[in-house]
Amino acid sequence: MTRFLKGLVVALLVLALGGGGVAWYVSRVRREALLFSTAPVTRGDLVVTISATGTVEPEEVIDVGAQVAGQILSFGKDGSGKPIDYGSAVDEGTVLAQIDDSLYAADAAEAAAQVQQAGAGRERAQADLEQMKAKLYQAQRDWERAQKLGPSEALAESSYDAYQSAYETAKANVAVDEAAIAQAQATLTQAQAALQRAQRNLSYCTIKSPAKGVIIDRRVNIGQTVVASLNAPSLFPLAKDLKRMQVWVAVNEADIGNIHPG
Repeated sequence: MTRFLKGLVVALLVLALGGGGVAWYVSRVRREALLFSTAPVTRGDLVVTISATGTVEPEEVIDVGAQVAGQILSFGKDGSGKPIDYGSAVDEGTVLAQIDDSLYAADAAEAAAQVQQAGAGRERAQADLEQMKAKLYQAQRDWERAQKLGPSEALAESSYDAYQSAYETAKANVAVDEAAIAQAQATLTQAQAALQRAQRNLSYCTIKSPAKGVIIDRRVNIGQTVVASLNAPSLFPLAKDLKRMQVWVAVNEADIGNIHPG
C-alpha cells in the first residue's frame, strides 16, 4: 500500500511539472506573437514599378536604300576617313556606297545622242520651212500677176491654172513643214526627258546620306547585288539624333492605366 502511494505521488509530480512546462511555453509563444513595432505617421510617395523587356530605338530613323539595281563596288568614308560602317557619323551628302554604273552610263550616253539627233532633225525641219516659205513667196507673186492679167492672149489659160496650182501647193508645203517642226520639237522634248531620266538613274548609283546622323546598321557588303523594286531595299538605317530615343516594350494590360509621361 505504501509503494502504491509513493508511485501515485511521483506520477502526480511528473504530471504537474509537465503541465507547468507546457503552460509556460504556450504563454511565452503567445507573448512573442503579440509583440508590435510602432512608428510615427508620415506622408510619402507610393512607388509602383512595372518590369518589362523591349528594344531601345531612336525616335527618327531614315532607311537609306538603293533606287537602282546593281552590284556594290565600294563604300564611302566618314569624317575620320574610315569606311562607312555601323556607328559612322555622316553629314548630309556624304557618299555611303557606290553601285556599278556602267549600264546606266551607257544609257545616258545613248540618250544624249538621241537628243543631238532630235535637235538636228528640228534644225533640218526649220531649214525646210524657210525654203518652202521662199517658194510660197515666189508662187504668191506669180499668182498675183496672173490674176491681174487673167486668161487672155497675154497669158494662156493653162499657164494661169499652173500659177494658181503652184501657189496652192506652196501654201500646203509650208503647212506640212510647220507640222514637221512641231513633230521634231516633240521628238526633241521626248529625247531630253529620256536623257534626264538616264542621268538621274546614273546619279542614283552613288548612294548619299540624305541628312546628318549616325549609321546604326550596314545591311550590305561589297560585291553584293542590290535589286531595287517598288520598295527600295534598306541598306543603311540612319538615326538623326541619338539623344532622342524611344523604348518599345510589351506591358501587361492591367498596368497600362498606371503609365503616364515622366
